[in-house]
Amino acid sequence: MVLLLGFLLLWGVPDFTGSVNITTPEQTIQEAQGETVHLPCMFVLNREDQGPLDIEWLRLSGPNDQVILYSADKISDDVYPDLKGRVHFTSHDIRSGDASINVTNVQLSDAGTYQCRVKENPGTVNRNIKLAVTGFTGSVNITTPEQTIQEAQGKTAHLPCMFALSPDDEGPLFIDWMQLTGPENEVVNRMFIVNLADKIYDDFYQDMKGRVKFTSNDIRSGDASINISNVQLSDTGTYQCGVFQGSGAVKTIIQLTVVGVKPGPRTFEKRALPLRHTPGPRIINKLLKYF
Repeated sequence: MVLLLGFLLLWGVPDFTGSVNITTPEQTIQEAQGETVHLPCMFVLNREDQGPLDIEWLRLSGPNDQVILYSADKISDDVYPDLKGRVHFTSHDIRSGDASINVTNVQLSDAGTYQCRVKENPGTVNRNIKLAVTGFTGSVNITTPEQTIQEAQGKTAHLPCMFALSPDDEGPLFIDWMQLTGPENEVVNRMFIVNLADKIYDDFYQDMKGRVKFTSNDIRSGDASINISNVQLSDTGTYQCGVFQGSGAVKTIIQLTVVGVKPGPRTFEKRALPLRHTPGPRIINKLLKYF
């Protein structure tokens, strides 16, 4: 899922009413027609609140229609005919703080403003996400083929992503790395490092914080590769590198396998056992008489 974030960078202006807080900033997301688009909505609940949680996604452009609902631990995803069968929550545990959705096979008619609304008494908050759908992919090219990388636990894993831009392409360069899940890698598990307008954002997830870095100091030169240091078995999975500029949008998949380190065989130092009593010359001579 190609994300071209028109970051408005409202991190410092949280939408907080009562005990609910949406941490995702308002933004514009661009996706190519026919692809899967990810609309993020991360939130935080007050631990003291135990009331019912309701999540509602609305489409504000045109008719004010409901898109998908979550209430009383039940999901209703067939309320909007145009998106029936194409929209679903990305998290299996929405109450953990992820109300993001994916829209598959996105169409030009899906473009517009969507609103994520989170309700838990006495709090109600919302966040608007604008979706732009393009009918072409432009001339960005990723030259790194899809591949599998294997690394030992505790080591540094290198995930390559080399790309080329057409001299005719204009506009800001956007690069994101995501971890995908699902039978067909259709679900965004997390977006963990982003380069937008020559600025890097790498603190989305605590378990990756401080461990993931772009390897190049000049990403625009065509190197969007990353290193993940001190890799753990839990880092195993499918990773996607996306490169976007202007109308261009491309991505490649890298599989990472982290293997455990088996302890080596135990070694024992050979030592000569000292004699408790060292026989003297007389004893040795007596013993020799018997032979």
